[in-house]
Amino acid sequence: MRLFIGIGLPELVAEALAKSAPTLVPQSQAVRVRWTPHANMHITLSFLGQVHEARRGVIEQALATIRAPRTQVELNGIGTFERVGVLFAEVKHTPALLALAEQVIATMESCGFAREKRPYSPHVTLGRMGARTRDRLRLRSTSPDDPAFHQSFEATEFRLYQSLTLPGGAQYHVLRSFPLD
Repeated sequence: MRLFIGIGLPELVAEALAKSAPTLVPQSQAVRVRWTPHANMHITLSFLGQVHEARRGVIEQALATIRAPRTQVELNGIGTFERVGVLFAEVKHTPALLALAEQVIATMESCGFAREKRPYSPHVTLGRMGARTRDRLRLRSTSPDDPAFHQSFEATEFRLYQSLTLPGGAQYHVLRSFPLD
């Protein structure tokens, strides 16, 4: 099983992002981007990778011990991870969100999962570009007032997800939700 822990986006937030994301690139290049379906949009807290099914119970028990307050999540524009060809919606680095991520990461470390070497950078992946496209892709300049990329919502839970790789693209399934206080 390929697993990760994240915060799901409310339906309306995800739909607005999915609708607006293709407007970020010139129409001639938009076909070269694999856009994230709104149902898959989330903010990753910790990526676990390939995990044996037998470890799932321990992971869920550990995640159930996390106590954190509900968190206001604010989208804060757009950005790219050029090296890997990812276009994303930025997420404001609030103390509450960073503290939740740290709790999740530390809890998973106690279960034997290594901490990523890169610093945590919350974001919502909007699309991915292949190697040929990412070198030539140029974002359109978007208005800083574009409401799709400046939304906020209250996170009331975090989730353990399973990622399935299918011919039509990845599908994410919620295995279990954990409430925030």
